[in-house]
Amino acid sequence: MKTMTNPLTSRADALLRWQFRMNNRLLTCGVTQSGASGFSVITLPHWDVKRSTVETFPSQASALQRHAMIAERLRSAGWSIESYTR
Repeated sequence: MKTMTNPLTSRADALLRWQFRMNNRLLTCGVTQSGASGFSVITLPHWDVKRSTVETFPSQASALQRHAMIAERLRSAGWSIESYTR
């Protein structure tokens, strides 16, 4: 049986991770370094992991800007920050 690991918690190259909560739902959005020259923004809805997304960016700055955009939209929609790491 193949076991999936959470790329936001199992990787040493995670730069930041924010977990959001709305009612009984959790969603994690984080930035990881993906290879030597790229960065990924990973969005993981815990109630439906099949809807997870991974977006890649050439620079850390562009990945962090995308993360900030996602976080702002979630907070505007009523999500609250449950926890964060950097």
